Amino acid sequence: MADPRSPQKTVSGLSDLKDRAGHIPFIRRNRFVYGFLTVLVLYAFFLLPSRGSLDIASAGNVALFCLLLITWAVFIFTDELKPEKGKTTVVFSIFIIAAWLYYRYSAARWGEMGFLFFNLEIIQKAWPTLVEGFWTTLLLALGAAIMSTVIGLLLAVFRSFNNAVLNFFIIAYVDFFRAMPIIVLMMLIYYALPFVGIPLSAIASGILALGLNSSAYVSEIFRAGFISIKTGQIEAASALGLNPMQRMRLVILPQAFKVVIPPLVSNYVASAKDTALASSISIIELLKAGLSQKSLLANPSPLIFVTVLYLAMFLPLTRFAGYLEKKMKASQRQVNL
Repeated sequence: MADPRSPQKTVSGLSDLKDRAGHIPFIRRNRFVYGFLTVLVLYAFFLLPSRGSLDIASAGNVALFCLLLITWAVFIFTDELKPEKGKTTVVFSIFIIAAWLYYRYSAARWGEMGFLFFNLEIIQKAWPTLVEGFWTTLLLALGAAIMSTVIGLLLAVFRSFNNAVLNFFIIAYVDFFRAMPIIVLMMLIYYALPFVGIPLSAIASGILALGLNSSAYVSEIFRAGFISIKTGQIEAASALGLNPMQRMRLVILPQAFKVVIPPLVSNYVASAKDTALASSISIIELLKAGLSQKSLLANPSPLIFVTVLYLAMFLPLTRFAGYLEKKMKASQRQVNL
């Protein structure tokens, strides 16, 4: 019997591989793709016109490069054997090259735009006021989030008891504060409550208005989470002799939290952005601080930095919520197994 590892068998195997490779069209082979890419790189370095405005001939040269680039991308995207990561890389590469071409040949005034919107000297002058506004916004957002979570959860829990009288007042509360404009609510709390003997500071008024408004939405979010729990589980808990509070604490809430985390975080972010309305009751929050510095320094760069600070607040929150959601789903899968 011939040894399968013999030289003749190996040569035969290589021959079979070559025969099968011959059935792959030339444009699908990696050598062609990489060769085409090399041509594009050489074209970009040696044949594209220099930076600046384009005449007709130069514009045609750039258009030819774009046509070759699109053709190369089509070859990759129409090949089912190419990995998805490679196709994703091609997409991002096309966007980057398009941005580079626009930067290189457009008539945009990049220097003037940088002076107006990304002026580091202006941002440095506005820095103390912006940081103070950032901490004020963070205080308002955290205070409103804590208050709205506590009130909203309690409203949802009480509503789950299906008491007709209690539900009437809860529904009225939710509908009223969802319909009431936040800025009007803030002004009523800050300016009207002192007349009935309840004077509040501007910060406390802002937190109260934002918390009351957000609690109406949080209540509905938790109620949707409670409704998502299967009736059979609640009936099983009742059969085990658990009272309504024990069913809520041991069965309903742990499962509902897995459902409500994404909409709850979205509500927190929306409520945090509503802190900009606190300027109506003389609170210098982040956006108000940016606007005041923009007017004082006659440059919109502080507003760009305000955007960066907003992202610094909200992006970690959304990523952390995604992490919690994945972790809870993974733990639930382990329990089901």
